[in-house]
Amino acid sequence: MTETRTGAEALIASLQAVGVRTIFGVPGEETTALMQAIAASDMEFILCRHEQAAAFMASVQGRMTGAPAACLATLGPGATNLVTGVADANLDHVPLIAITGQGARRRIGRDSHQMLDLETLFRPVTKFSRMILDPDAVPACVAEAWRQAVSGRPGAVHLCLPEDVAEGETERPPIAMTQPLPPCPAPDALDAAARTIRAADRPMILAGAGVLRGGASETLRHFAEATRLPVATTFMAKGILAPDHPQTLFTIGQPDGDYIDLAVEASDLIVAIGVDPVELSAADFTCDGRIPVVAVGPEIIPADAGWRLADQIAGDIDAAISGLRDRLDGERWADVPTFMATRDAMRRTLRRERSEDRTGPIAPQDICRVISDDLDHEDTVLSGVGLHKLWIARHVSPRRAGQVIVPNGLAGMGLALPGAIAAARLKTRGRTLAICGDGDLMMNVQEMETAARLSLNLTVMVWDDGALRLIEEHGGQDGPAFRFGNPGWDALARAFGWVHARAEGLHDLPELLQAARDAAGPTLISVAVDHDAGGGLPGTKNPGNGEPG
Repeated sequence: MTETRTGAEALIASLQAVGVRTIFGVPGEETTALMQAIAASDMEFILCRHEQAAAFMASVQGRMTGAPAACLATLGPGATNLVTGVADANLDHVPLIAITGQGARRRIGRDSHQMLDLETLFRPVTKFSRMILDPDAVPACVAEAWRQAVSGRPGAVHLCLPEDVAEGETERPPIAMTQPLPPCPAPDALDAAARTIRAADRPMILAGAGVLRGGASETLRHFAEATRLPVATTFMAKGILAPDHPQTLFTIGQPDGDYIDLAVEASDLIVAIGVDPVELSAADFTCDGRIPVVAVGPEIIPADAGWRLADQIAGDIDAAISGLRDRLDGERWADVPTFMATRDAMRRTLRRERSEDRTGPIAPQDICRVISDDLDHEDTVLSGVGLHKLWIARHVSPRRAGQVIVPNGLAGMGLALPGAIAAARLKTRGRTLAICGDGDLMMNVQEMETAARLSLNLTVMVWDDGALRLIEEHGGQDGPAFRFGNPGWDALARAFGWVHARAEGLHDLPELLQAARDAAGPTLISVAVDHDAGGGLPGTKNPGNGEPG
């Protein structure tokens, strides 16, 4: 017997048919039918305090699971609030389905209260944006949106449902979909790339976020060990190689003058595996186009990305790495002095900082060292965006690939707290720790209420310096345009139902982190950080005791 559903019920049933189980959002009048459909289903709805945070939560859930979660907003200001989080997921290549309500079809295209062209608004920040104009079209639109979200380089998609379409009826059933398999790499492309790599004297691997998405971390590690090629990672691929792995060159993407720049300059070929163009500018890893690139990824790199492409392999990343390893069987490159000097300089820097016993202001690298020592294998760390992100990318040592989440595509401030909420909801074991600057935390501070309402065990560490320090550093200036006051962290935490602890010195941190791990609910740890206390970020322009040589 054919079942009749409203358009809203069809949308929720269609989302469930493609595996979506959670919607984060803020409802409005034009989403009433959708909320009724959610209430009548077993779809989980998480009420957030701001639509941007809802999108960030859906993004982090998609990043951790590989499957799209959904976020919901009403028309007008609700939809515009959603845009930043949706754009962040899209540029980070995270699968996400954004759903917006809309006024009735008769109001479309007219000056009318809260009405915007949402299909067009979301088109530049998604892979697919569609307004559904007929209840019968709902199942097919959801299926196509899901397919776009998970195919190739994943990303965000958007569906807009006018309220009269949501209230209309359809007999069209949901469409079940299966995860599309990535195409197998072409043998000719593998052969050509292997010849190019074999001809190089000083090739190095640059691994990006696509390696994590493709589940290829272990395969890449075996490839590096078999060929003895050194591996640098982007911020978003941090952890693919352990800090003590002999082939690691750590992360690339720090400001000009980092150690890794010397290794890049010494190479004669970059093998870019799973690197998304948004992760780094081409100039950062090709020396302004001087160094050729063999690109390995799910899709062809666009011609306007600025890469000097020698060869491209498009398709399943894990299969591509295995194919290259088979074709390069027996090839082992000798150690390149500059590569090894880069690796050793970083290790000396980390060892030196580990052995130093600083007193007085708390240095960022010391905080990162304590965090690294405290990490368990099942823990998840999320970085906000600001100067603290550079310290985390450099100094936090993960125990596994994907343990440290560093958003670096759109790199929108405000992700860490809502992202930690999404991560903590998924975890049955291990701590969730968000590390925020004070500017970053205050972008979505209202979600502290969401975490308390959900009784989540998570920890937010806020680096308290009262400034937009990354912008100060970049511009070489300070002053009232970059400085601000902060709330009393203890009063703020208590107002939201959190526990607060203040680190007065570095020696306080291990005990505070353990207490937060053991707490029943969320904990805020505030730390007065001095970015200059440890001498600043070390590199070729600030070598400290770790300079290559």
